[in-house]
Amino acid sequence: MSESIAAREHRALAASRIAVSVIFFVGGAGLTVWATYLPILKARAGLDDAQVGLVLLCVSIGCLCGMPLAGVLRPRLGPLRAGALSGIAFAAAAFGPALGTTMPVLALSAYLIGLCFGFLDVCMNSHASALERELGRPIMSSAHAFFSLGNVVGALSGGVLIGLGLSVPAGLGLASVILVALAFAAVPWLWLPEAHVREVTGGSIFQLPNLTMLGIGILTVLAFVIELALIDWGALYLVQATATAPAMAAYGVASFSLAMTGGRLFGDRIVRRLGAVTTIQISGAIAFVGVAIIVWAPTMLAALPGFAIAGLGIANLVPIFFSLSGRMPGIPPNAGIAMTVTIAYGGGLFGPPLIGFVAHAQGMRAAFLMLTVGALLIAAAVRFVIPRGVRH
Repeated sequence: MSESIAAREHRALAASRIAVSVIFFVGGAGLTVWATYLPILKARAGLDDAQVGLVLLCVSIGCLCGMPLAGVLRPRLGPLRAGALSGIAFAAAAFGPALGTTMPVLALSAYLIGLCFGFLDVCMNSHASALERELGRPIMSSAHAFFSLGNVVGALSGGVLIGLGLSVPAGLGLASVILVALAFAAVPWLWLPEAHVREVTGGSIFQLPNLTMLGIGILTVLAFVIELALIDWGALYLVQATATAPAMAAYGVASFSLAMTGGRLFGDRIVRRLGAVTTIQISGAIAFVGVAIIVWAPTMLAALPGFAIAGLGIANLVPIFFSLSGRMPGIPPNAGIAMTVTIAYGGGLFGPPLIGFVAHAQGMRAAFLMLTVGALLIAAAVRFVIPRGVRH
């Protein structure tokens, strides 16, 4: 009898792992499918680069509001219902920018996307973490690989929908319906043992960061800025800097996301062989080369390899920093991860708006040139930030 119960629990955990991977996919696809429409949304609403930066700032503010909202709603709704609600709400919110024919409406829809994604991000990562503990093996990298795969599919789908000549409401509406359907299909299979449903946690996560944790947080911010800037601004960069058609510009984001997906699939194996710090140094150098190619490329075809190389470099930086945060001497794992997540999202999500302000003042290539500096700083500074005892 006990073996039968154990077998059923194992099957339920396996199904739940697939379901949460689908939710990660929905999150990744929802972010990029609307980002590929940014050039069209910008022209339709008559915005300049600085105003696009403000729209993306609304996404950032919404995301920062959604994270504490998840902290309030998850204990009240339970992790399963909260996870279901967050996935469906975010998928539906992806349609919002289709209504944004003016700056205020577009800003509001961007805020709602950020709010729903912040809620979703906490729920899906918490669910994956609980599954890791139950399964006794890491699954976070593969879950984030599905997020990156969603980025790829969202970018490619956006390019196809634009290329088909569908109106913005029709294109984003179709994408949103498909994402909502995927979220609905995954929801019944989300499952956690009763112990995790009761959300029993130990230790306080509210601590001020020491210098080491602050350093890790700053490096994570730089990695986030590069990743989010290439996703949010990649298509618009190609349109403005290389005179690429909007439908074709989406393939730059897809190239970046596809390479990042591949990098995350093999990330755990690479870290085991080279160590965390060495992997970060090599990754930062690769990201520098990729972004430098993008900055100096005169055409989209010349820039595409740069997007792919940058994706390989960026792929595992944030996951490794999160992992290191949970292994710092004298700091509880939950507290360390919470510090880094707070600093990273608090600072990193404001990177894309900053790109817009710099692009408005100095041009798009100058804005992307800043990203190469960030990649070099990551590669150069990490060995001075991470203590010797946890570098591997």
